[in-house]
Amino acid sequence: MNFVEIIKLALKTSLFLTALGFGLKASPGAAFYLFRNPAQLLRSVLAMNIIMPLVGISMALILDLLLLVKVALIAISVSPLAPIFPKKPLRAGGREEYIIGLMMAVSLFSIILIPITMELIEKIAHKPISISSKAILITVLVTVIIPLAFGIAIRHFIPVLSEKITNVVARIAQVILIITVIPVLFKVLPSILQLIGNGTVLAIAAFVGIGVLVGHILGGPAGEDRTVLALATATRHPAIAITLASANLPDHKLVPATILLYLLINAVVVIPYLKWLQKAKTEMY
Repeated sequence: MNFVEIIKLALKTSLFLTALGFGLKASPGAAFYLFRNPAQLLRSVLAMNIIMPLVGISMALILDLLLLVKVALIAISVSPLAPIFPKKPLRAGGREEYIIGLMMAVSLFSIILIPITMELIEKIAHKPISISSKAILITVLVTVIIPLAFGIAIRHFIPVLSEKITNVVARIAQVILIITVIPVLFKVLPSILQLIGNGTVLAIAAFVGIGVLVGHILGGPAGEDRTVLALATATRHPAIAITLASANLPDHKLVPATILLYLLINAVVVIPYLKWLQKAKTEMY
């Protein structure tokens, strides 16, 4: 096993434990929350799985961007939520049942919707698109659905064990993630710097900003739900995005760097939104 394979295994382990940790805090009802609230489910799917792919396709067709960036935007737009997603909306006051329910619903829908969306994109762009449905299925199952469901099951059937191991699992996941991400960032930093320019940063920032706006508008009447959907619509699973983009650009070494650049820009772009929410809450009270 070489260094790259070790890093990949460590990253998958961290994502698995992260999703498991959130599952250990959630109730069975949370996992199926959106399926009991069809109106909210429809709004969530509309924002994440219909509008954002259309935004990604439109940007790819209209803007004069590198082919790599165009493919990355589309790949990001159809990807589900990452296991680390709940941290930010929970800190922003989002409801846990909606956050967990959204992760589960979007992950399940992504298994069906990603191949369909990519086929539509292929017809629109008149270009064959390579996609490994098996790779997507495995990644979604291993990093989101299985650990989340496993954690929820432990909390439901063995609540004492859940209380004992929740914090430990979360800390281990965080340590592994930090140890994994730091060397990856150092390795791809030169590649990320190559991507800066030609409108790439502005395009990705605009994509994230549109995602926040769309999610906030379609989030529903409750302010905390608008926050959750705004962050969810702008934040996607990097491993799925890399899998999709790499399948269509197999010889391009800058694919991971492009997705990491998106993650960095995403973290910066959502800061004003989170500060605005915090200010609004302060003024309210």
